Amino acid sequence: MSDLAKKIGLEAAESGGLAIYWLAQAGFVFKAHSKSIVYVDPYFSDVVEKTFGFKRMMPCPISPEEVSANLIACTHEHLDHMDTDALPIIARNPSTHFAGPVECVREFGKMGIPEERCHLLEEGKDVIITGIKVAAVFADHGELAPDAVGIVFDFDGIKVYHTGDTAYRPEAFRRAIEMKPDVLIPCINGRYGNMDAREAALLASACRPRVVIASHFWMFVEHNGDPGSFLGHCSELAPDVQALVMKPGERFLFEKL
Repeated sequence: MSDLAKKIGLEAAESGGLAIYWLAQAGFVFKAHSKSIVYVDPYFSDVVEKTFGFKRMMPCPISPEEVSANLIACTHEHLDHMDTDALPIIARNPSTHFAGPVECVREFGKMGIPEERCHLLEEGKDVIITGIKVAAVFADHGELAPDAVGIVFDFDGIKVYHTGDTAYRPEAFRRAIEMKPDVLIPCINGRYGNMDAREAALLASACRPRVVIASHFWMFVEHNGDPGSFLGHCSELAPDVQALVMKPGERFLFEKL
């Protein structure tokens, strides 16, 4: 068993906090004080290289066979966010549920995941899945994924806003901003229509979370991403926000005030 699988299984989110682990790319794991475990946009395999020729530059610190989760949430159907090689393995656990926009739900069905364990995420709608509050919010990934969403999770009162893949659209982010997320996780790579490092810092300035964590960088050489620039822009544009760049498998404990 990998070190990360052991940590997620054994470590607790103390004092009503939230344990956050980065899997690389846009993938994160959240373990709440209630012991609920959620994965968002996990990319485990080499399916992107097999399909498009983009070689992964960071190994995933956990294998799909080791995953024990209440919920796997995908912001859109691209293979580095919805890993079609790995999710059927995870789905062998009958207690794991899956959520995503319409194209993801269709793919879940093709993987043989039972309908009752698949949940639709639609912009502007909130759902409760396995006791976890999930709000689908705006994302603009253009024609690449017209049904893409961002997600605001509410873990026992701690709100985490994962932007998914999106362009910078400050007016359209209004609903997510008004939810007052405690943690913001923006894409920063500035390719394929996504926000760049400066735009991610601007969103942090607008949201004013306690913590902002960079995502979507360095997985593929074609995708770019500059976490150093992100930290610099956050220092300038959102100086009151704690800006983080994590390493794969690293744990950050967000503590409730």
